[in-house]
Amino acid sequence: MSEADIQIKKLSLKYILILILCVICLIAILLLTAPQKKPVLREIAATQVIVQPIVQQLVQPIKKVGGHLRPVRSSALSFELSGQVLARHVEPGDRVNEEDVLITLHRGDQQDALAEAKAQLSQEHKAIARDQRILKLISENRALQAREVTRLEQLGQKSLASRSMRDSANQLLIQQQREEEQLRYSVDTSKARLELKHAAVRRAKRNVARTAISAPYGGTINAVQVEAGDYVTPNQVVVELLQLTQLDLNLDVNGTTAAMLSLQQPVSVTINGEARRGKIIALQTSPDAETFTHAVRIRLDGDGLQAGAPATATLELKALPNALVVPVSAILHHNDERFIFIAEAETLRRVAVTLSARQGQLQVVSGAIQAGEMVVARDVAFLTDGQSVVRE
Repeated sequence: MSEADIQIKKLSLKYILILILCVICLIAILLLTAPQKKPVLREIAATQVIVQPIVQQLVQPIKKVGGHLRPVRSSALSFELSGQVLARHVEPGDRVNEEDVLITLHRGDQQDALAEAKAQLSQEHKAIARDQRILKLISENRALQAREVTRLEQLGQKSLASRSMRDSANQLLIQQQREEEQLRYSVDTSKARLELKHAAVRRAKRNVARTAISAPYGGTINAVQVEAGDYVTPNQVVVELLQLTQLDLNLDVNGTTAAMLSLQQPVSVTINGEARRGKIIALQTSPDAETFTHAVRIRLDGDGLQAGAPATATLELKALPNALVVPVSAILHHNDERFIFIAEAETLRRVAVTLSARQGQLQVVSGAIQAGEMVVARDVAFLTDGQSVVRE
């Protein structure tokens, strides 16, 4: 490449760079001198809400709670001692009366123990009578011996009796006194010994009675879990007895419901589509520590009913004469708090409320509200305090 060509190429590059710089400057001038456009703020359209007035009215709350029927009494019966089953006198489904014998054990050992206890009691009576007679004789002999010792001492003082005779008489007196004390102790403690023997007889009689299980009340046999010849031990369940003349329906309700119930209150209970009448016989005042619910027990006549059947109780709670009610759909649940939205002119006011009883789709509420105020009736999940709204 010649020297002239190199010079031409350098000039071309110089002109291109100048041209690029000019273009950049022109763009910068245009950007700096361009007119500023002001942002246009668009107003958010007001939300349409459905409102209705807060109503003050008489409310008769009704709560329906389900459960299962249970026997009034249910007993798992067992023997108090070990033994071999002699006979089972009942079968599942049998109806029994109070004191009817259900299961019996072989009782030979217990009968022998009773006979032994009675014999020992009889021997004790005779031994005590013997000791009393001997004590009387020894007491008389001891008195005679004491007089003899006194006589010998008097004679000894006049030198008419030897020392050895006095010593022998004293030794005999001491021996008789010892025997008298022993017998007197035996006689004095005879009442306690007799009581021990009587207790042994009573215990043996109870053990004989314990060889049979009798019905503690009239009822129906639910299960028999032993056969003749089986060996049973104490506390082993052998018979299950139910009392089905009446049945209980056990329910768990919240504190609000429990506060509006009372003992002996009549209750309608639906069982297999049939309405029955019962009454509340138990109402737990303090809630369960784990579930925070209150136990309620309703008792019904068991005629025609079976234990275990599902049942639904219709609880009529205490009437509220001047309750403020709103639709259930108007309640906003946020964490542990409850709110409603009051429509004031074109904005909303969020108000914290306390829920009480519920009647169908109406919820009883209380708070900084009054009858006649317009409350948003539904679709409250995305509303906020102070939001602009349009009533439909």
